[in-house]
Amino acid sequence: MEDILAQQKLRGDDVEVKTFQSLDKEAIRAVTWAPDCGVLMFPPFYSFPDIHAMARKDIRNFVRTGTQDKGTVMFVGGDLEVGVINYLFDFEIHPKYVAGPYYKNQRYVHGDSPFEALPDMVPEVGNVYGMWMPSLPPNSRSFYDSFGVSVACCIRYDLGRICFLAQDFLDVLKDEEAPWSELVEAMINYE
Repeated sequence: MEDILAQQKLRGDDVEVKTFQSLDKEAIRAVTWAPDCGVLMFPPFYSFPDIHAMARKDIRNFVRTGTQDKGTVMFVGGDLEVGVINYLFDFEIHPKYVAGPYYKNQRYVHGDSPFEALPDMVPEVGNVYGMWMPSLPPNSRSFYDSFGVSVACCIRYDLGRICFLAQDFLDVLKDEEAPWSELVEAMINYE
């Protein structure tokens, strides 16, 4: 996952990847309060994480007080990550599987957006559990979806946003990775 992140650009600049090894309240506070933290990205989880109430509050405040350069939380994965998003932000989003391919949603992907150069569809690779679009909050944007299931979306949360990419990158071969890793970059740069 770090190698995919290290290849990204954030508003034209190289991304500096800093990892944290714990979800305890002290580690989360150190990351979310860091002045140079623009995007907080969570890799796929293997089990539901134990996130302390204070860490949950710090993550929510990191997003709430977002600016052009900070306040984005990015989750990659599937139904487990949707559950974590629900827990952290008090949503009731339903995870759902739908077979690919997944199509660019022209409603939110305009010519002047970071999605302009991306393909019109991305293939299903690995376990792709997206978000059931009728259960998304009203201030959500689905960038790629199929049959009512979004596999790439962002949700406005006060001044920041929560982004979700329904790809865990665990079963993805190198030649299948490109459209999905390009989606990561487009999503963190979307305004």
